[in-house]
Formats: sequence, C-alpha cells, structure tokens
Amino acid sequence: MAVVSQEIVVGVPIERFYEVVVDYARYPEFVPGIKACRPGAERAGVRDVQYELDLGIKRIRYVLRHQESRPSRVSWSLVSGELMKVSNGSWELAPEGAGTRARYSVEVQLSKPPLVPQAVLDRVSDELTRVQLPRTLQAFKQRAERG
Repeated sequence: MAVVSQEIVVGVPIERFYEVVVDYARYPEFVPGIKACRPGAERAGVRDVQYELDLGIKRIRYVLRHQESRPSRVSWSLVSGELMKVSNGSWELAPEGAGTRARYSVEVQLSKPPLVPQAVLDRVSDELTRVQLPRTLQAFKQRAERG
C-alpha cells in the first residue's frame, strides 16, 4: 500500500496540538478503535508505544517506535505487530494563523497469516485507511480544540 495522507486545520497553537499528539496514554479516551495504549519512557526523542486496536472484525496488537521532534513532527515505524509487515507514518505540524495545519501520513502493509482469507486482510486494510484515517484526524482535532 502506498502512503496515504490527509490534512486538517486545527484551531489551537502548534504547541497545544503537539501535546495532544504525544499524549499516547490518553489515546483510548478519544481515538476511534484504540482500546489500549502503553507508552514507554522517552529517550532522546524516541519512545516505543504498545497499541491495541479494535477494527470490529479483529483486534490487533502492535508496537510503534515514535521519533518526536517538538513541536513540528512526530514520526513512527513498526517494531512488532500482529498482521502487520509495515506501519510507518507521521504528523507534520505547521503554524497557520492562530491555529495549526496538521498533515497525517500513514503506510500500512499487512502480512497474510495461514488460514486467513485475503478478503479479511483487504477489509482490515480498507478499514485502516479509508475509514480510520478521517475519523482519527477528526478525533485529534476535537480533542485539541476542546481543551
């Protein structure tokens, strides 16, 4: 799968939006599908985070390594995970007037375990990109603007 990107403008300063992005422990409170999120200790701008995502048809667990560059960028790559071969992405933030322009990019490639039909993997992949991406952006926007 190619990288999929989408942008939104959020009505809060860049520092505020960045804080919402790196507050991983609170993701289950507002990010659709995230049931658990356990961040490790940050070391020199790098942090591993364990996730559990409920896609409705399957729950998957994975670990992403986040590279944090305050206040304009957070990127990640897959350390380990069920069904995933690749999970890379980033938030790129820039001031826009009194708010923030936020660009979210993600690339996910799923592996095919034995006995799992390709149709199931296609549905999971579609869920991750077509459905989850817009929901995720709106969830972060609402969380940041709510204060």
